[in-house]
Amino acid sequence: MPTLANCNIKFHTNDDDKDHDTHVTVDVTDFNNVVCAHIDNDFGHFDDQSDNGPFGLQVLNASKKSDCQRGTVRIRIDPNGNDTWKFNFTLTLIFDDNSTLSGGAGGLQLNQNNREQTFGLQGILH
Repeated sequence: MPTLANCNIKFHTNDDDKDHDTHVTVDVTDFNNVVCAHIDNDFGHFDDQSDNGPFGLQVLNASKKSDCQRGTVRIRIDPNGNDTWKFNFTLTLIFDDNSTLSGGAGGLQLNQNNREQTFGLQGILH
């Protein structure tokens, strides 16, 4: 069974930018609730209508492809004060046999009052 070898995420900011000092955390968790990939960084300012990334996540656990497919991705922001970020994302998982799974979601909004969203990978990856 192929195992996770690499992972990246791309963001498209829609009509409300991400401030330069808003911290972003992305965790990919497999079906067994093991965090298999992680990144956290401020990444700088994301302008309205801009593409940012891909950003490489650190692979923490070489989870099996089948376990990744049934896992989750959590995106969290920690703004310095107030910030609303409207965006789409595309997540790509790359396995040691060079197969990939990718997918994402659009029309998302995070802010200081609603800091995170979690998505089931089974519903977005193909």
